[in-house]
Amino acid sequence: MNLLNKNILFEHFAGRSTPLQRIMIAEWLQISDNQEVYYKWLEEYENIFPQIITEKDLAKKAFFERIAVAEMNDSQTEELSKKDYAEPISIWKKSWFRWASAAMIFLSLGLTFYVQQDDIYYKNYHTAYGETQSVQLSDGSRVTLNANSTLRLKRFGFESDSVREVFLDGEAEFSVEHKADNQRFIVKTSHQLEVEVLGTEFSVFARGRGSKVVLTKGKVKVNYGGGKKSQTIMMKPGELVSLDKKGTIEVKAVENVKVHTAWKSHRFIFDDTSLEEISYQIEENFGVKVKINSADLAHRTVTGTFSAEQADDLIAILQELLSLEYEKNTDGTVVLSEIIE
Repeated sequence: MNLLNKNILFEHFAGRSTPLQRIMIAEWLQISDNQEVYYKWLEEYENIFPQIITEKDLAKKAFFERIAVAEMNDSQTEELSKKDYAEPISIWKKSWFRWASAAMIFLSLGLTFYVQQDDIYYKNYHTAYGETQSVQLSDGSRVTLNANSTLRLKRFGFESDSVREVFLDGEAEFSVEHKADNQRFIVKTSHQLEVEVLGTEFSVFARGRGSKVVLTKGKVKVNYGGGKKSQTIMMKPGELVSLDKKGTIEVKAVENVKVHTAWKSHRFIFDDTSLEEISYQIEENFGVKVKINSADLAHRTVTGTFSAEQADDLIAILQELLSLEYEKNTDGTVVLSEIIE
């Protein structure tokens, strides 16, 4: 099959082959000599793009097992043709088995690519509950992820694209590297909110109960609403923009922006913060659900700076400050209630 060349296979390894090309590859792989060429070019491709993670040995083993099955079927078909069938029928069955083998290979390659395509196209950085992580991006920008957060960006073309895009689910602080060509840097969230910057420091919160952006220095543009209803806010240093689940936007000044990144050193800074808000933070950072047994207790507030590397540390502090009873259900939920004297 002379139409099949290295460029076509490279496009296939990158997930950009057409359905017709994938069929051509499956047929081409029926020839044993082509199998060696296939893996030679696959190795060359992986050396050029070393960040791609593949299960090459397992795939190769499975591939040759299918080839062995196909050859065994071919052999059985030929024996049958000698005993009971005419030569045309034998040729037809042999072709059918080869086509079935090609289909199996094609399906296997397609399924492997489908499962791995997210890892192939994107880098994913994820932190567990109670964990923080500092990430140096290829453009020189630095991102610090809070607990239970995920950052996603392209493996290829991140710096060369007209816009550097990252996707955040959770909470993170960004220190963006300015580029001589003023290449934009955009942080996207799942709440119809995105932050567009040139070179600055800011933090982004994007969790189930809403989103917020705090600007430390520089200049950012916050786009929210999405589609034709999209609106823009230009932020100044020391400002906080919040967007709740209903789509309500609020802009306000904050006296100390570092309060919003205290989590980097496992600190919690509360300023007349309600116990309800603190319960949300415990669940988001440590994965522990907190239930407050009365509305009055949920609205009681706490002020102060506290260090806590796990949920029990912070809950113990709250118990002492607010004179609370602590109980843990079988499902792991923590129930807080006032001590009745």
